[in-house]
Amino acid sequence: MKLYVSIVIFALVGGMAMVSANDLAFYSGPTNPGWISDKAVAENVKAIKSDAGVKALFNSIEDFGDGDEVGDNSPLAKWCIEHTGNGQQDVIILACGTTPSGLYPFPNKKPDGSNVENFIEEGNVVINVADWIFYMSYEGGIRSPNNGRDGAANVFDIPGLGFDNRGANFEATAVGKKAIPSFKPFKSTRPWHLEKFEKSDWDVVALAVADKNTADPAVAVSKTPGKDGTGMIAAMWQVGAPEWPEKPDIRGIGVAEFINNWLAENGTFNVEAKNKLATSWGSLKAGR
Repeated sequence: MKLYVSIVIFALVGGMAMVSANDLAFYSGPTNPGWISDKAVAENVKAIKSDAGVKALFNSIEDFGDGDEVGDNSPLAKWCIEHTGNGQQDVIILACGTTPSGLYPFPNKKPDGSNVENFIEEGNVVINVADWIFYMSYEGGIRSPNNGRDGAANVFDIPGLGFDNRGANFEATAVGKKAIPSFKPFKSTRPWHLEKFEKSDWDVVALAVADKNTADPAVAVSKTPGKDGTGMIAAMWQVGAPEWPEKPDIRGIGVAEFINNWLAENGTFNVEAKNKLATSWGSLKAGR
């Protein structure tokens, strides 16, 4: 009887341990102003964090801005480190398109083992909007020395990786139409070069394409899971647009739709969170 009770308690405790929460952090700038304005970032962050589906999926949502992101002792760096290898898949949204030193010290001072790389390799998610991912920081309102193309190349571990302009227009793929129903064609100036991911440790899901080798938005999914799940990196609407020409700004709405429609399905979210998301979406549809 004692053995039976012990087994039951162990099973219950083990089962409870497996049901983990998910946390979300924004980095909201300051921005590289030629790519997205501080005002646009603030509005996009508000649109994402106030979205009913997003709120249902995450246990906590925090927003880090200027002064909170400099170096390993900054609040954002500590958040990143604490959420690395903690057994749950967490998300960082680089809403301003820049990557501060608390995540990746510039210029490429830690090409391997930066806080953001460790975070991703343990199975967490980074979503970047606007500027070339991992290219530089604007912390303190001053442009940092550039990581340049090596920033992304180092985090992805793909030598020579770049997001150079290919002068193309982008249309949603079948997956993209389901993931981001509000998507409209646009011209990306910092697209994914899909041929660079061949024979890499990543599978790339293109949400909009110009041709078979050029995408934006897209999400790379690691082939090597970590303690927290499967690492993912999304880069979306990487184009210089301080204010989006159409209203509402797709960059906020689109990220929220991507989280609700694609990440919730393909990421590692607990059953309770998925049930809350389904309830939230059901309520929204009923009210339309």
